[in-house]
Amino acid sequence: MSSSLLRRIKSHRLYPEVSKFAVVGGLGYSSDVIVFNILRSTTSLEPLLAKALSLTVSTLVAFVGNRQWTYRERAVDVRPAKIPMQGLIFIAVNVMGMLIQMGFLWFSHYVLGFTSLLADNISGNILGMAVATAFRFWGYRTWVFRHTPPTAAEAEPDGESAIREVGAVHNASVSAGEGDPMWERSTYRPQDHAGTDR
Repeated sequence: MSSSLLRRIKSHRLYPEVSKFAVVGGLGYSSDVIVFNILRSTTSLEPLLAKALSLTVSTLVAFVGNRQWTYRERAVDVRPAKIPMQGLIFIAVNVMGMLIQMGFLWFSHYVLGFTSLLADNISGNILGMAVATAFRFWGYRTWVFRHTPPTAAEAEPDGESAIREVGAVHNASVSAGEGDPMWERSTYRPQDHAGTDR
C-alpha cells in the first residue's frame, strides 16, 4: 500500500472513529475468547453457559470502551439517567449483529449446502462478521451514541450572543416608547434666552 493512499485514508473524517471502533472491537473479541477458555478449562460449566458469560464480559468491555473513548464527545451529552437505556440499545444492536452472522452461517450451511468446517468459518466468521461489524458501526453512531447538534445559543460565540442580547433589550425599549437614551444624550437642543428648549 503506497504512502499516498495511507495519507488519504488517515485524512478521512471517519478514520479516527473507525480506528478506535476497531481497537475496542478487538479488545471485546479478545475478552470473549480469553474468558470463555478460562471458564472452560478451570470450571465445570457447560459450553453454552460459559459462552454466555464470556459474551456478557465482552459486551461490557465494548460498551465501556466505545462510550468512554470512541464516542466520548457524544457520550457527555447523555444524562446519567439515560445510560441504562443507552446500554439496552447497545445490547440490541449487538444481538442484531449476532443474528446477521448466524443468518450468513445458516444460509451457507443449510440452504447452499456448504457443510464443511472451512465453509462454516468463511460464512460465519468472515463474511458474516464483516457485514455484522459494519452494521454495528452504523448502529452505534446512529442509535446508541447519537450526535446531538448544539442549540443556536451554544453554537453562537459568546461575544455575538452578548451583542445580540443588548440589541434585543434596546429594540424592546424603543418599541415600548422609552426612546433611545444614547440618542437623547447626544442630540443637540438649542435653547432660547430664557433657558428653555426651542
